[in-house]
Amino acid sequence: MIAVLVLLLSSAFCTGYSRFFRENAPVWKTNTISPQCQNSLDLFVMNLNATNEDNTWALRMLDASSKIPVGLLYYNFGELGNFKECVEIESATDHVAGKYCLGNIEVNSTAIDDQSVFIKNHMFMKILLTKLAGGVKTKGNPTLAICIPDNCTEGDAKQLMSNPQLGIDVQSVMCQTAGNVYPELTTEAVAGLSVLSVIIVVVMISTIFDLFYTKKSATVHHQLLLAFSLYTNGKKVFETSRRPSNLSCLDGIKVISMFWIIILHTYSVYSSGPVSNAIDIVNFTDSLISMVFINGDLACDTFLLVGGLLVTYVFFKRKNDVDMSVASIFKHYIHRYIRLTPALAGVVLVSATLLRYLGSGPKWPYIVNSFEGFCKTYWWSAILYIQNELNVDKMCVGHSWYLNIDMQLYIFSPLIFWLLRNRVRTGIVILIFTILLSMAVSFIRAFDNELSGVKSTYYQKSSSDAYMNTYYLKTETRAAPWLIGVILGYFLTKKELMEAKLSKKIVIAMWLLSATVLLTCVLGGHSTLRRPEYFKLQNSFYITLVRPAFVLAVAWIIWACATNRGGLVNALLSLPIFQFLNKFIYSMYLVHVTALYMIVFAYKTPIYFNVFNLAYWFWGIFMCSFGLSIIWVLIFESPMIAIEKILLG
Repeated sequence: MIAVLVLLLSSAFCTGYSRFFRENAPVWKTNTISPQCQNSLDLFVMNLNATNEDNTWALRMLDASSKIPVGLLYYNFGELGNFKECVEIESATDHVAGKYCLGNIEVNSTAIDDQSVFIKNHMFMKILLTKLAGGVKTKGNPTLAICIPDNCTEGDAKQLMSNPQLGIDVQSVMCQTAGNVYPELTTEAVAGLSVLSVIIVVVMISTIFDLFYTKKSATVHHQLLLAFSLYTNGKKVFETSRRPSNLSCLDGIKVISMFWIIILHTYSVYSSGPVSNAIDIVNFTDSLISMVFINGDLACDTFLLVGGLLVTYVFFKRKNDVDMSVASIFKHYIHRYIRLTPALAGVVLVSATLLRYLGSGPKWPYIVNSFEGFCKTYWWSAILYIQNELNVDKMCVGHSWYLNIDMQLYIFSPLIFWLLRNRVRTGIVILIFTILLSMAVSFIRAFDNELSGVKSTYYQKSSSDAYMNTYYLKTETRAAPWLIGVILGYFLTKKELMEAKLSKKIVIAMWLLSATVLLTCVLGGHSTLRRPEYFKLQNSFYITLVRPAFVLAVAWIIWACATNRGGLVNALLSLPIFQFLNKFIYSMYLVHVTALYMIVFAYKTPIYFNVFNLAYWFWGIFMCSFGLSIIWVLIFESPMIAIEKILLG
């Protein structure tokens, strides 16, 4: 069928689409096309010949299929046809309905020089095919859509769209009919709706009880019922306090980090979506400013730093004597699990049972296959926080890898606390040694697998899967920021260290050094690593050093702010707006990726990429994620925090 599209360039304007398909119907009479599909295609040709204007389903299928778009040499590779027109086609007379199929075009460069007279005489198409085969540096392949009768299979669609003689193959074909776009509720969907309905009913009852029942008591039953009240939880969530805290800067750091993560994911997902100007993405990715977007994953290291800091700081601030009994350690683990899991379980539930009903579009099957398919199979490993070791290629709620690492490191926190309490010097030495060991493992993984230091680059030596599976998602290679946070958190509880005097020159020098390190980590790999040539040693050292260096610079900012050396920076990071937004950060992190993919993969036409549109998309995704996070906090996070306090104290 791609051959048909190639021919359309010259034939469509001369003879018309209908005549062309009538004359080339024998192309479909092959053994590779199923009999039922051949019969439907015969009806297709007959319908093109028909003069009945009320029964033009074949012409509508042709109209809904991809045509050669303008700007192909400008990498307009996001052709999607007309999705809605196709799936709404239905002929009661011929018993035919529309099936929309989308595939990715791959071109074999060895087949281009030995082609038919047609290609040799049409230089434009040869240039185009050569560009397609020449390693176009875009994220994803060009897409091609075709609308065919619903009796045809995905295999039939692949055969119709491919043309071996032109070296063109179409892969990853996804087909949809009206039944997929408007699916009936499955048993899993009913179960998911039932669970959510029960939660909503409990929230409503709790809120009504809170508002109208005046004879409340302090019994456990009444407190548990009030735990789900929207009124009480809403007051807690939406109020900001002016309580003095030497760690108030963490609010701003966490919120800014969340902004950065959303920027990274917005750029990554939109640039791999249906884009009409992919060449501008290539040019943008080669610019220095793109490093700010590409290196947004450093914000996850900031979260790991803050996670290690807080768990240590809270523990040593709260207790004079470390209780290392089995019951205390068990309570320590239960607290963390209850704090993280309900909100995550809510995302897993929606992803596994309801996501397919929340939208539709040419690429919507990707949502269903990845989000829903993986969560149906691996929901249990998601809530056990072991996906980054067990099913790394099929992660349910893929961005929960960060929670996996955080939880796995948290398991060792009682041992770390004991060491810091009883053998402080030994404990610090062991922590530093473990940090260096993690960095050494990172270097070895990067060197052996020839990993590229900058993840989102078109000049990667190895596949992105190797980068993710051997380094990015692994606890042993990402532990350094968390362990640095543990050391910082412990130091922040030591009065003698907090009150240690530093000269003004040293403070200024540390601020300048911190700013230099931050900028170097974000921008430094642009001119040295983003090249067609691969430098193994440089990339390996970059991967080894960039994250520890970045979090050490952030650690200085936290230390300076906590010891009254932060000045204007501390004032900005401690603004009440950050304290307010910080309450929604965890839920926002959980829901923003799902919201982003739902929006992008529901697009039915290509989008235009530029920095201004990227900013527009970012704020849209942020506001959507913020709205969802409010719901998530009120029905998942806040109730479980209240219940934990009631039951565990």
